Amino acid sequence: MTASRVTGSVAYATQPCRAELVAVLVVGLLHVVTEVALSGTAAMVYNLLAVVGFAAYLVWRALRSKGAMRTWGMRGDNFGSAMAAHGGFGLLAAAGILGYGWLSGSLNLPATFWATIAVYPAWGIAQQFALQSLVARNLSGLVAGAAPLALIAAGLFAMAHYPRLDLVALTFGAGFFLTLVYRRFPNLWAVGIVHGVLGSLAFYVLLGEDPMRMLVEILTRG
Repeated sequence: MTASRVTGSVAYATQPCRAELVAVLVVGLLHVVTEVALSGTAAMVYNLLAVVGFAAYLVWRALRSKGAMRTWGMRGDNFGSAMAAHGGFGLLAAAGILGYGWLSGSLNLPATFWATIAVYPAWGIAQQFALQSLVARNLSGLVAGAAPLALIAAGLFAMAHYPRLDLVALTFGAGFFLTLVYRRFPNLWAVGIVHGVLGSLAFYVLLGEDPMRMLVEILTRG
């Protein structure tokens, strides 16, 4: 595969790995099975274990391949331009969420919101690694065109949140636009930060849920 002519799009310049694509799709399917067959709490524990597994794989690949981290968008040279581009979408989406919260009266945010928005970008980076590096990049040799690729990748990413149809809709919309931007500005840190901020707002304002409280309950039970 030849390097893309778009400036900075190194993340899509290397040969896709079909095994990575299959692995992440299987992990996503098992997440759905776990949530449907067991519970949302079990699915959250499963997700944490999956993150540990993929983190170990990331380290292994990074040690074996010198350019793997740059290929995955773990780079700093284009962070400013990527943050500006992803932040533009993020500001529009955040304004929409806050506008909805103001109209519906759901802007009375608890103290845990600020803890969540401080740490949730780390989870956003993990999710965007799955979406951009493991799904979208590995689909790039099979799907022609940025928009069709973003649609399919976002659709697969969204279905991993089934049976929560509200999360399916939210992750599909965000995943589509963030993938389009990432195609041009492949920086995992920038897209992960924006994902984390929007995810925090969506949970508290749109869904009325407190992920920090849920996490504390799981850790306390353990």
